[in-house]
Amino acid sequence: MKRILKLIDSISKVGAYISGFFMLLIVGLISLEIFLRSLFKKSTMISDEFSAYFMVFCVFFGLSYTLKDGKHIKITVITSTIKNKTVSKVLDLFVLTVALLISSFALYYSILMVYETHSLDMRADSIIETPLWIPETGVVFGFFLLVIQLISMLIRRIKDYQ
Repeated sequence: MKRILKLIDSISKVGAYISGFFMLLIVGLISLEIFLRSLFKKSTMISDEFSAYFMVFCVFFGLSYTLKDGKHIKITVITSTIKNKTVSKVLDLFVLTVALLISSFALYYSILMVYETHSLDMRADSIIETPLWIPETGVVFGFFLLVIQLISMLIRRIKDYQ
């Protein structure tokens, strides 16, 4: 079990590196656009579209690592007032379970979205008509990474609370 949990953490870390890579691509693409417009009065014609696609990959691939690292926003108004450790632990497990259910729901429907977009051959209304299923796969992979990280956290918390 420890190996599986470590593997999930490693996969989340790879997701973070992929997220960083896409952030660098955004910076590079925007810098190229600024350079071309400033010096040559030309445009790539794709920088805004691709920057948006890259941002999707950046955000969704970073979700699981952010969760693993404890950097997601937490509302501690309720948990800080609870003095009973048992109630606090139950609430923690409940919140993780709800997050897992919501993320699983989102994963399922994002898979359906990609399938439908691909089967209908939907394309961006742009100069290069990007097939929309390509950037949408970032959402699917991101939710998948988030779901497995939530499962990992739930398993760890249950083991810690025993």
